[in-house]
Amino acid sequence: MDFGLFYYCQGRGVPHDQIYAETLEQIVLAERLGFRECWFAEHHFTDYSLLPSPNLMIASGLQRTERMRFGNYVNILPFHNPGRLAAEAAMLDNLGRGRYDFGIGRGVRPGEFAKFSVPYDESAAMTDEATEILLAAWTRDSFSYQGRYWSFPELSLRPRVYQQPHPPLHLVATRPETVARAGVRGWPVALHFSPTETVARCVESYREALAGRTEPAGEGLYRPRLLLCRETFVAETPEAARAQGALALLGFWHLSALLPPPPPSEFSDELLREYTRRVWGGHSYDELEALGGMLIGSPDEIAAKVARLEALGVDTLLLVAAFGNLSHEQVCRSLELFAAAAIRPRQPAASGATPHPAS
Repeated sequence: MDFGLFYYCQGRGVPHDQIYAETLEQIVLAERLGFRECWFAEHHFTDYSLLPSPNLMIASGLQRTERMRFGNYVNILPFHNPGRLAAEAAMLDNLGRGRYDFGIGRGVRPGEFAKFSVPYDESAAMTDEATEILLAAWTRDSFSYQGRYWSFPELSLRPRVYQQPHPPLHLVATRPETVARAGVRGWPVALHFSPTETVARCVESYREALAGRTEPAGEGLYRPRLLLCRETFVAETPEAARAQGALALLGFWHLSALLPPPPPSEFSDELLREYTRRVWGGHSYDELEALGGMLIGSPDEIAAKVARLEALGVDTLLLVAAFGNLSHEQVCRSLELFAAAAIRPRQPAASGATPHPAS
């Protein structure tokens, strides 16, 4: 199993420049600890995620790291001119000399579409058309396009992409049916708010779709793989992890409900049920834990939970390590404890990581 990070950059009531600076410090630490990739959400106009332009964070992260790969889960294609986005992605691909992946998605929050005056019910068709344009721009010396939403005269993209034939493409899914569509294409696919039972069914669906392909699957960076995102917090003891992690989880869902920061200062199962109703159907902390909705615990508990996910067939685990009201120091310590429990036993070469001063 490989390990990476996934960021929302949530507005927890501190200055926004501080959040960006701390995020970049955490990424540098994570690379030293053995994390291999980092992904960012794209959201607009709320404190749920301060990432209206995740590519700016990717550009900053590329310059501060040597090995880590970066990407967006996802580029909300209906919000972007695909010709311009293709060029911007090519720039990032060159800046990172190939340490760049591209996530394809239609967006999930109708309110954002309304603010951009983009019709939400046409987002799937817009995403399909934008994907065609992106692939043409990256793989052809020149191309033209006449579509329903975008049209381009004959043009040749500059800069050209660094990776050939193009940056690896990823999809995000929530159900076995959508996971299978990614498998048919041979693309990596990421899950997030899915119970462990659903993850197991998605792994099976993905593998069946891959087995039914007539063309050979990609290799190396283009290999099919299933990634799973989980809100993750590790503390020295189960009690500390539960107390701090549960409050942070409540804060994450407080902001997901588009409520203003700061997140709550005391934990409430009643509020957690209310905040998780839209995505999870409304659950208490213990119910979410039973579903596998997060990874919160001591190092030994986390190691066991990670091992179970690996046994299910999850190829890459992406940690949402900074969420809710967690401080920078808490996040860094959690990353260190996670790495010691789950990464170093699998990747001995990463054991030379330098502890963060907060520890």
